[in-house]
Amino acid sequence: MREHSSIAGQTARAFEFDSDGQADLLQEILVAWWRSIPNFPVSGNARQWLYRVSLNSALTWQRRECRRHRVIDRAAPFAQLIESTAQPVDPVDRDAINDLYGALRQLRPAERALILLHLDGFSYAEIAHTLGTSANAVGSRLTRVRENLAKLLKGKLHHHERV
Repeated sequence: MREHSSIAGQTARAFEFDSDGQADLLQEILVAWWRSIPNFPVSGNARQWLYRVSLNSALTWQRRECRRHRVIDRAAPFAQLIESTAQPVDPVDRDAINDLYGALRQLRPAERALILLHLDGFSYAEIAHTLGTSANAVGSRLTRVRENLAKLLKGKLHHHERV
């Protein structure tokens, strides 16, 4: 599980806005990993299984937090990285990653789950299996999500270009 710990950090950062919330969600995800060990498919892909548990935990967390009527200020500055997640040394890269996570947070939860799996290199078939849908649906949804992300990030790419 240690070799895949970045999955939990990336998921928490994509689904929570502030560093305290990210830390709480990270803890929830790690507890969910621990509790679901008996359900681990022996012949399965560990990375894919950990993503499924992480995303399900994040979606459950978000539904629970919405029911608590927690107010989230979407205009707040981007949260700091979770301590366990490595931060790029180059400030340009760091700013670009912060902008990407900021754009991800503006997507619907299902779109965030889809793009996180895609950005981590999962194939359409693996994403479909993890999310319980078809590979064709993954392809068409990813096209729409990429277009939405491009709109959200428009103008920021030029800002991060190296001189």
